Amino acid sequence: MLWLILVVPGALCAYFMFLRPVLHAIPALKSFYAEADTFWGKVWALMGRSVTVLWGLFLTGIGTVFQWLDPIATALGDPDLKAQVMEALKDNPQYLAYVMMGISAITIAARLRSVGKT
Repeated sequence: MLWLILVVPGALCAYFMFLRPVLHAIPALKSFYAEADTFWGKVWALMGRSVTVLWGLFLTGIGTVFQWLDPIATALGDPDLKAQVMEALKDNPQYLAYVMMGISAITIAARLRSVGKT
């Protein structure tokens, strides 16, 4: 773990000082870097300017957080958090249905937005 803490800052410095200027100079990448000069510009360009891809990655992140819910809760000092969430959903299963309907509505809207552009 220590090597990771020592290597990552050096790799970031090497990227920003040496590799990034070289990539800026490549003609094929000039339009990408011109469009993606800010952090959010880079995120938007890497997503292919697609809200659907961005939404899919957001849902993947949420799924990953729920997958790691037990270790995260234990680290935060509440090892029974998953049981508490399951107990709340068992008492009120309509909340899960509302969340799924919301996810579905946002996905459909993002997809229709993409279809409407073509």
